[in-house]
Amino acid sequence: MKTSFSDSEFPLRFVSKRSSSTIKTGFQRFQRPVYDYPSKYSPCRAACPAAHDIALALFLASKGRFDLARELFLEESPFPGITGRVCYHPCETACNRAGYDEAIAINALERAIDAYGTEPFEAPKTAYPESVGIGGAGPAGMTCAYHLRLLGYAVTVYDANPTPGGMLSHGIPAYRLPPEVTQKATAELQALGVEFICGVCVGSDISFEELRRRHTALFLAPGLSKSRKIAGLPETPRAVSGLDFLRAVRANGKMPLSGRVLVLGGGDVAVDAARSALRCGAASVTICCPEPAGEMPAHPQEVSSALAEGILVADRILPEAVQQCEDGITVRFRKVEAVERKGSGYSFRTGAETALHGPADYLIYAIGQEAELSFLPEGLCENGRIACGPFGETAEPGVFAGGDAVGTYNVVNAIASAKRAAVGIDCYLRGWSTDGLEQRISVGLGGPISMRAYRDIRRGLCVTPAVEKVPLELINLDYFPKAPRVALPKAGSTTDFSEVNLTLDRTAAEAEARRCFNCGLCNMCGNCFQFCPDSAVLRRKGWGFEIDLDHCKGCAVCVEECPRGAMSMVPEPNTEAE
Repeated sequence: MKTSFSDSEFPLRFVSKRSSSTIKTGFQRFQRPVYDYPSKYSPCRAACPAAHDIALALFLASKGRFDLARELFLEESPFPGITGRVCYHPCETACNRAGYDEAIAINALERAIDAYGTEPFEAPKTAYPESVGIGGAGPAGMTCAYHLRLLGYAVTVYDANPTPGGMLSHGIPAYRLPPEVTQKATAELQALGVEFICGVCVGSDISFEELRRRHTALFLAPGLSKSRKIAGLPETPRAVSGLDFLRAVRANGKMPLSGRVLVLGGGDVAVDAARSALRCGAASVTICCPEPAGEMPAHPQEVSSALAEGILVADRILPEAVQQCEDGITVRFRKVEAVERKGSGYSFRTGAETALHGPADYLIYAIGQEAELSFLPEGLCENGRIACGPFGETAEPGVFAGGDAVGTYNVVNAIASAKRAAVGIDCYLRGWSTDGLEQRISVGLGGPISMRAYRDIRRGLCVTPAVEKVPLELINLDYFPKAPRVALPKAGSTTDFSEVNLTLDRTAAEAEARRCFNCGLCNMCGNCFQFCPDSAVLRRKGWGFEIDLDHCKGCAVCVEECPRGAMSMVPEPNTEAE
């Protein structure tokens, strides 16, 4: 029985001498694959107020290119070494990997990228005759100065403190943010050409009107420099505000304490003050707050660290009266039955029941802060804050504002507000409208803004708005084996102010970065190229792939095998659904 044919015997209707590439089968397609990753964004990026391109930065770090990863962070903010330490990292809460095993340690990787990717700054040329004056050298003021300097403006920053940094230098304890980290960030800004004039208080040493005469535009970021006081608080050196206490500790290295310390308040200042008091020699520290312990406004990680260090929390109590006695200070509290958020503050419903705490050797009160805005003209302020629009614009043309004085909360939100103001100032000075701009540069609908996108628009480049979030369902988990999150290195001392959270070593940082899904990012894995049954995926020169539509049948295999959701299927043009 014959089991094979020779070439001459094979039926000719089954033989073709032509290359299969000449057989165009694309007409069979009713939908086509597209590489639409420029319009997609990872959930972590949308959750980051600074809009850091985390997916791409971690991909670069996973390849050992910490230098390029740091450059990417610097496109959006000047402080990766600072936010890598003190940011409350909402990116990790939004991380897709948290729904699979454990969220990526993005915060720790950011500081590692800053540590291993340092490159010298090159000062940009001053391209414009206009100058910008900035009141306040905290995170908002320095961020606005940074972006305006990169855009080509001469910038001068005025601050009442002896050195720049605001709360970064004069408030946040050194165990969280060592002074050399802030000094490095300040030096980099100076290398860019930002001028700092310190020891000058806007409003007393230099007037608002004088600043207006000196500069074409102003950015106001005075922060919240005044502590709210408790009614009836006795005048005694043993009762001090949280801000004053933290400033004294940063200025002097330590403030000698002993015995029992009561801290009033449940925010970050209160927790920082409590942990600092322990390091200053207090025998015991108790935080007294009106909220339930699990709902304190302080960062949960900082609260957990305080509890681990032995600090106690007495919750659901509100101070009613403070008395000084022979044994120290006692505080009478009223029990809190309910807490309600009201605008930028809280309201409390108290009951009849009272509680007494003390006697304590020292009392630190951190029940809120206020801005000193008396130097501003009427019409700029509202409810104790500077009123401003989406790009920091105030009621007075040419005057912009940001940071805590406009109602932001914490360092990274101050950075976000300053970025918006930098865009607003640039558009104001160049005479450009901001109508429709936010939609073009936001990451997601109404999300944080991308300075990279803004600079591209400014250069006349075509920018694809990032409008589609990549959820976990679009990640092909077959390509990502479960892996534990890296163990973060820590130091355990509560006797000094040495840094508590340490930097990952380079090997551990690269390994943790490799856990990242790189959601929505084409990282040239080549799956689309390898799995296409029609060889319809072509590699471009340099970077990226494209679809050969003459041969693509629209089978969607490439989209199914894309690990990161960087591709989508879209209806074929001119094809009507039945």
